[in-house]
Amino acid sequence: MPEAVPNDIPIIQNTEQETEWVTAPNCDTIASAALTNLTPGTITPIFPAGATLVRAILIANIHLANITANPHHVAFSVQGNIGGGAYQTLLNLAATAQLGLVAADGCTDSWSGAIDVTALVTTSGSVYNFRFVIDSDNANTVRYITSFALVLIYHM
Repeated sequence: MPEAVPNDIPIIQNTEQETEWVTAPNCDTIASAALTNLTPGTITPIFPAGATLVRAILIANIHLANITANPHHVAFSVQGNIGGGAYQTLLNLAATAQLGLVAADGCTDSWSGAIDVTALVTTSGSVYNFRFVIDSDNANTVRYITSFALVLIYHM
């Protein structure tokens, strides 16, 4: 019989399990063709007692709403940090315009991706910040909604 935790949910030893944390969506309204940091999402994961981290995956989501008739080509990268330290680039789609959000002309578009962040997310209880850095080729107003989910896969 597996060992039970206080709420009578069994812990199965020698298995891989996962748990997730999500951020509340952030909405930024940007009217600039310059490189711009969007509002970061903050996650403080708590690893289960006795767990050995196997992998940390960040699900990054960005949705743009361009309400003008001017096309925008939006390149972006995803960055993260631990405890408010220097941001590091986790994924860079800014080098090739076709990889970002292209030709958003009076419409909406979105992107979602899974990024391996095991090298960054190593400490239980630490504060991790994740953000998009966008670069639009048009200075008209665009609204960006971003959110993040952190998935920890661990061995018990």
